[in-house]
Amino acid sequence: MPFDWPTTDQMIYRITRLRRLVLLAVAIPVCVMLVGSLLDPAFLSPPRATLAAMAVAALVTGHVVLFPNASLETISLSVAVTVLAVSAPWVRIIAQMAPAEHVDAALIILVGLSVLATGVLMTAVHAIVGALTYAGPAVRRRITATVDLPCSVGVARGQFALQPDTRRGRVLTGAADDNGFFDVAVASPQVADPDDASKPFVVHVTAKVMQQTDQDHQVMLVLGNGSVTVTSERFEPTATGCRVEISEMPGDFTLGMHLLFWLADQQVDNLMETADVITGTDTRVNGLAHGVSFISIAGAVLSPRRPLPDRAK
Repeated sequence: MPFDWPTTDQMIYRITRLRRLVLLAVAIPVCVMLVGSLLDPAFLSPPRATLAAMAVAALVTGHVVLFPNASLETISLSVAVTVLAVSAPWVRIIAQMAPAEHVDAALIILVGLSVLATGVLMTAVHAIVGALTYAGPAVRRRITATVDLPCSVGVARGQFALQPDTRRGRVLTGAADDNGFFDVAVASPQVADPDDASKPFVVHVTAKVMQQTDQDHQVMLVLGNGSVTVTSERFEPTATGCRVEISEMPGDFTLGMHLLFWLADQQVDNLMETADVITGTDTRVNGLAHGVSFISIAGAVLSPRRPLPDRAK
């Protein structure tokens, strides 16, 4: 999916929805630099530490706004830039070792090498954090989210409840068989189809409605790897419309995946995708945003690939 510049509403939504991720990514450099300034004020003075922390905070926030689906990259950027900020005084010290007439040139070269090293470190940290996130056994933890909507219970149930033979946004379901199982196809805007980069990747799962009433709906999802996820939805009338509460028990989430899901507030984002459809709000959720990351852009610039003839436009 190509990169899209965010609108003002999307900027506000992304900062709000990814607030936990922003706080974590900002806390890492702030804590390191402030502690460093306290331990050795001569090496990293408090004013410089404060200014560097503010710059890193702005950089991290900008990254979240531009790349909302690159949470691991945001954390990696925070770590890499923290290392750069802490090592910056050493760059000047090393540059001053050069002859007086070459100090400025040495400083420019060292700064360029430092930025390049930061990019390499960011890529390495991204790979390590990604491996740690998806490593380990599955952890059975319930994920819940709630949203209030200005609509009736019937309307909310018709939009949120997964049923056979329906199409809802990027979700398409098939007919139920004799045992009640039906196919579900979900388009993923962040990932391109490996056979056709112009189309989104489609995830296929099998579902079965376990229980349904006027206010409750429970569905079992069987993923491609054989793991089972159970989703329970409850629809309660309120004075202004309807409250939707979703509780999900993923069958293949590791502890790192649970943490990443929480940092990105992904469950609420999933609810808001359907809520925006009901309220007629322009799309703003991260689930429908592009999946481009800074590393992918850098890779495309540094190592461009020639397009295949049958994909040329």
